[in-house]
Amino acid sequence: METYEFSNIPLENCEGVLIDLDDTLYSYDERHNFAIEKVHSEIFTSVPKDIFFKKYRDARNLVTARLAPQGPCRSRLLAFLHIYESNDVVASYQRAYEADALYWDSFIQDMRLAPEADLFLTRCANANIPVCVVSDMTTHIQIRKLEKLGLLEKIQYLVTSEEVGAEKPDPKMFLAGMEKLGITTPSKTLMIGDSYSKDVLGAESLGIPAYLISLKNK
Repeated sequence: METYEFSNIPLENCEGVLIDLDDTLYSYDERHNFAIEKVHSEIFTSVPKDIFFKKYRDARNLVTARLAPQGPCRSRLLAFLHIYESNDVVASYQRAYEADALYWDSFIQDMRLAPEADLFLTRCANANIPVCVVSDMTTHIQIRKLEKLGLLEKIQYLVTSEEVGAEKPDPKMFLAGMEKLGITTPSKTLMIGDSYSKDVLGAESLGIPAYLISLKNK
């Protein structure tokens, strides 16, 4: 599917914007890579890096399979807990909490808002168009991200899968966003995101115009 530049997304006749967060307003991969490397180098130092990364990925997959589509399926804390418990570590919950805190502190510390996304949100603000983030993630982490990105004044509302009990492309996610925006007519809003299957198809199933964007190589 065609990808759009933020600058080419039309706002005429739009009364409110729905927008994804991760890999839409900032680049996710570089932050994740830095954060998980930090956890390995400071906490799991005795485990070879490739083995730790595999254990982490396997644990994430297990948590996702068990809890999807609930928001906690995204929990790094539960993934770290599984790693520790599978090795019979005493007080695994505390060790997992420390690893989770280090991961997210490292992830968030140098987050940068994509310049083109910043310009788009400024367009929305200048046109008095409210914006609602619609995201598959736990609520408190997404709030921390929005705060770090300096978006508390440009993003009026937030919908997470933890809050709704479903993940995109479930219509509940988009309907929750529309409700917060006070919009009842799908054509009066629009959805922006980096996932065709989740953001675009999910929105279009309700008749919401959707725009696929990509921050890769930018």
